Amino acid sequence: MATHAFRFALGSRESPRSAVWRLWTKDNDAHASVVTPRGELVLTVYPTGRWRIALGKDVSRWNRPPEFRPGWTRGPEIILPSTGGMVPLPSPDAHAAEPITWLEPPAAGQAARFTLLLASSRAEGSHWRPHDAPGTRGITVLPLRTAGYLHLSRIDAPIPVEAGEPGPEAFDVVVSADEAGRPSLREVHRQ
Repeated sequence: MATHAFRFALGSRESPRSAVWRLWTKDNDAHASVVTPRGELVLTVYPTGRWRIALGKDVSRWNRPPEFRPGWTRGPEIILPSTGGMVPLPSPDAHAAEPITWLEPPAAGQAARFTLLLASSRAEGSHWRPHDAPGTRGITVLPLRTAGYLHLSRIDAPIPVEAGEPGPEAFDVVVSADEAGRPSLREVHRQ
């Protein structure tokens, strides 16, 4: 099966406001990755229900959470805060042949929250779609060979404003989990 890929970032090529994130599906595996100052962080969602996040030799594993609606499983969130500084594009860019979809940055004091949702064939019967939630926008849908689809949706939400020191913008990605153990990948920007 062919690999289906989607790359996205906030801002524009001339003024990037986030790292470049890449989603791709191959067979029934779904992946997300981003290049950080510490190396490439890769999320892998296996159809067996074992999921993992790897950054070099550091690997975190967890089990697929239960469906929150018939046929729908919520995966990790990618949280991109608003930032006034530019974030460097990856160099060299291993996926330069793939286009980048540039998305509008969130307003000051907001973060763009991207949710990965897995829809199995049972999702058709639920008649629910990610964009049904108020303020949510569908960004892309990538096919899985026999396991359904990977949906990427976005909602902007307020975040606490953190004071930073003036100077060049630096970023990293922090992995955390909510009370249910569902991970999130949050860009952290420091000035």
